[in-house]
Amino acid sequence: MRRNFLCCFSIPLLALTIGCGGVGSSPSPSPTPTSQGIPIKNVIVVIMQNRSFDHLFGTFPGVNGIKPGVPGFTQVDASSATVTPQLLAKLDSPDLPHLRMDLIRVWNGGAMDKYAFFNGAISMGHYDNTTPGMAVLWNWAQQFALADNFFPSVMGDAPTNQLLLVAADDNNQPFSIQPFFPPCNTLGKAGAGYTFQHVGDQLAAKGIAWAWYQEDLGVCGPYVPQENPFQYFTDSHDSPNVRDFSRFAGDFSSTASAPVVAFIQPGGRHSMHPGGAPITDGLSWLDGLIRQVQASPVWPQSAIIVIWDSSGGWWDHVPPPQVDPQGLGPRVPMIVISPFAKKNFISHVQMDDVSILKFIQSIFGLPALNSRNQMGSDISDMFSF
Repeated sequence: MRRNFLCCFSIPLLALTIGCGGVGSSPSPSPTPTSQGIPIKNVIVVIMQNRSFDHLFGTFPGVNGIKPGVPGFTQVDASSATVTPQLLAKLDSPDLPHLRMDLIRVWNGGAMDKYAFFNGAISMGHYDNTTPGMAVLWNWAQQFALADNFFPSVMGDAPTNQLLLVAADDNNQPFSIQPFFPPCNTLGKAGAGYTFQHVGDQLAAKGIAWAWYQEDLGVCGPYVPQENPFQYFTDSHDSPNVRDFSRFAGDFSSTASAPVVAFIQPGGRHSMHPGGAPITDGLSWLDGLIRQVQASPVWPQSAIIVIWDSSGGWWDHVPPPQVDPQGLGPRVPMIVISPFAKKNFISHVQMDDVSILKFIQSIFGLPALNSRNQMGSDISDMFSF
C-alpha cells in the first residue's frame, strides 16, 4: 500500500489498498505449486547491487543498448566538458550518488542527461565482454534469458525496491530508511515495525517453505540491514526464515530441505556494489552460486532470477516509465536461468521488481497483496512453458 504524498515531479496519485498482517514462519515440507501448466517448484531470487543496464549490458548483441542518438548519449560534465559513453578499464569502480534525490536529478524528467554533470564523467562508463570476468555474466545471459526493459519499482535505494519485491509496498517511504529492529541499525523506533502483509506471510499460510539468505547476517559492519526487507516487519524480523547465507548449501542439498522460495542477498564484496571490491569478485561469486544450484537436486525444477536493486547512479539511456509517484527507477538488468527459460532470448516486455512477486504468486496460487501488486506484467515472457 502506498499512501498519497507530495513528490518533486507531477504524476497522478493512485489510491491503493491495505494488506493484512500475517505469520512469518513456514513449515516444511511444502506442497507442489498450484498454478496449472507451470513446472517450476523452486524459485531463487538473487539480488545484486547498484549497476544499470547500459553499464553492464549496453553493448550486448540485440538489446536496446548504447548507440548515438539515444537519450543522454552526449552530456556535459561540471567543467563543461563533453562526455559520451566510454568503456571502463578499471574494475574497482567508485560508489556514485544513488539516493532518491540523486536519481531524480540525473533522470532530469526523462532526458537522462545529467549523469556526467552530477555524478562525473565516469558515470557514463560501461563494461563489455572484453572486461575481465564479464564474459561469464554475458555467457549466462546468452545461454538463458535476459530482460532489457526491467526497472526498479521505485526511483530510490534500499530498502525501497527490496520491499516492493516482497510486498509491493514500502509504506509510502521512497527514501532510504533503516529497519526498526536489530541487528545493526540505529533507528530503534519501538513499535514502528511494518505490519502489512508480505509474500512470506502468503507462502506460510499455504504451508510453503521460504527463506531470506544474507551474507554476514547480523555481523555489524559488512551486514547492511537496509538490504533485508524482512527486518522491517514485526512478524519476520527475527523469524527462522531469515538466515545467514552459510546455511544455503546445506538447505539446498536436497529437495526436501530446500525452501520453495528463496531470496539471496550477497555481502558487499560479492554483490557487485561499487566501491567495495573489484567487479570480478561479484561476478565470480554469482557464477559459483549458479553452478552450485545447477549441481543441486533442485535444479531440474527451479528458476534462478538475478536482479540488481538499483542503477547505482550509473547512466542508462531509457527513461523509466513513471507508473506512480515513486517510480519506476532507471533500468537495471534481469536474467532468468532455468531449465524452463527461453534460450538466448531477450525480453522487451516492461517489468519491475513487483513483476517477480507476481510471478511467484502465480506459481503458488497466491492473490495480489494490494493494488500496486496488480499493476504491470509478471516475468512469464522469459519462460518457454
